[in-house]
Amino acid sequence: MSARARLATPQGRAAALAVVDIVCDSAQELEDSLTKLGIHRLEVGQVRLTSLAGVDKGLAIRWSPGFAQLTPHGGVAVTDALLAAIRGSGIAIVDEVDPQTAYPEARSEVEARALAALAHAQSPLAVDLLLVQHDRWRTNVREHDADATESDRRLNYLLEPPLVAVVGPANVGKSSLLNALAGRELALTADMPGTTRDHVGAAIDLGGLVVRWSDTPGLREAAGVESEAIGVARRLIGSCDLLIATGDIESGDPRIVLDREPDLTVALRADLGEPDWATDASVSVKTDDRVGDLVRLIRETLVPSGVLASNEPWKFWTQSQ
Repeated sequence: MSARARLATPQGRAAALAVVDIVCDSAQELEDSLTKLGIHRLEVGQVRLTSLAGVDKGLAIRWSPGFAQLTPHGGVAVTDALLAAIRGSGIAIVDEVDPQTAYPEARSEVEARALAALAHAQSPLAVDLLLVQHDRWRTNVREHDADATESDRRLNYLLEPPLVAVVGPANVGKSSLLNALAGRELALTADMPGTTRDHVGAAIDLGGLVVRWSDTPGLREAAGVESEAIGVARRLIGSCDLLIATGDIESGDPRIVLDREPDLTVALRADLGEPDWATDASVSVKTDDRVGDLVRLIRETLVPSGVLASNEPWKFWTQSQ
């Protein structure tokens, strides 16, 4: 197999540093590959601050005869340029490399996979769970090739954030809720329908579980651009991992206009009063009333506390969602 490289850190996301793995089948092949990138005579165990293919200056680290890592600055443009230079030198860009090659210090295949998963895990709750998987698989009779379970599927949300779609009539406080959860202004809010003309998405940490939160425009009859956005919202309803229907005391039951039963029904603007339709939660962003309870409810619905607390091994290397 020829020399190959992969971006070990999440793609398309800016960070302080990125990590690129270079894997070869022999020491000579790795030396030749590094030389093409302008990195000469890097010995096993050596760490050097150097030019990386003329694109950026960063660390070049050689962990073993056939494995090295490059650490450029983590800006998206820098990372893309370095990957293009690597590809131009004849090194294939791949999505995955053998975890045991990339992490020779790992005590087992499971631990190597866990270390690889740590580089991509989005949720803080994943860290401790991944670090104990070596011991859990070693002491448990479950086979590595066993089918993924419902618990596996739930825990995999810690690696790939689930999509949460929030729907409901216009002007009931959906955008205000998004801004409150994100801790910053992400969506326009106003006392008039149609303010959110397209769905607004954000990655939000809900008590250690990161979700992709999609704030949709109010579901109502509309024309033009807003009509197209509402069409997008309806498609999100069919594909999301968690559907939250919202309304307030004035809007009526938000489930009436939906084509599927929501996973949660939430009353917003509770400071104006409680609605007469059944809810799973009632919150007020204005008074900060029970917002924390809603965060815990959403996390519990997606990744139950019983699953998090279980000592059963987690088959995290198979995305089973």
